[in-house]
Amino acid sequence: MVESPYILKINFNKNDNLLTKKIKQRKHFSPLSGSELNYEPQKWNVPQFKNTHNCYGYALGKRVKKVSNKQQPGYSSGYKHIKNSEYECKYFYERLKKDVPASYLETFDNKCLPGFYKIFLALDKENDYHWYVQNSNQYWSHKPGHSEVTDVDASKKKINNPNLANRNYGYLNYKTSCFYACVHSDLSRALENIYNIVPDKQHNKNNNF
Repeated sequence: MVESPYILKINFNKNDNLLTKKIKQRKHFSPLSGSELNYEPQKWNVPQFKNTHNCYGYALGKRVKKVSNKQQPGYSSGYKHIKNSEYECKYFYERLKKDVPASYLETFDNKCLPGFYKIFLALDKENDYHWYVQNSNQYWSHKPGHSEVTDVDASKKKINNPNLANRNYGYLNYKTSCFYACVHSDLSRALENIYNIVPDKQHNKNNNF
């Protein structure tokens, strides 16, 4: 008798309670899954991408040709403009889950599943949001708006934990820490008719994408 094929089921909602828990202060590095992207700012700091890409597209590893508007959480899943009243961690997590259905919350101390890497969200409530991403060197990097990709915080210090980093830029202060999440950019809902993705073949040699 031939057995029926099976599907490996992973409960990506098992850590959703982390959304309401206070993030612990950790000074060491977050462990790697082996699937983190290399820190390669030169790929993003050219005019073609620097002026049209933001922190969200960078965190998801999405470089988009001929895009007129920056990638926004939920837009590729049919969500509309983010209202000021929606600048709450839970609403951004809802949008992330729609854009990257396999994404899930994780703690700083636990590594992501193979194929996934860690991102972090902070808010300046009613004003702006900002995403950070962990790279293969264990440090974190980010892309502030039209600015260049960088791996330092507002104090010009390298970021080993974005929750502890200086996120006060004067004009914007991302003082609200939201969550760490594990994402798999190849499983994101970046439809071709919305985002024309530039394939990135320079992943860390140990990743599982």
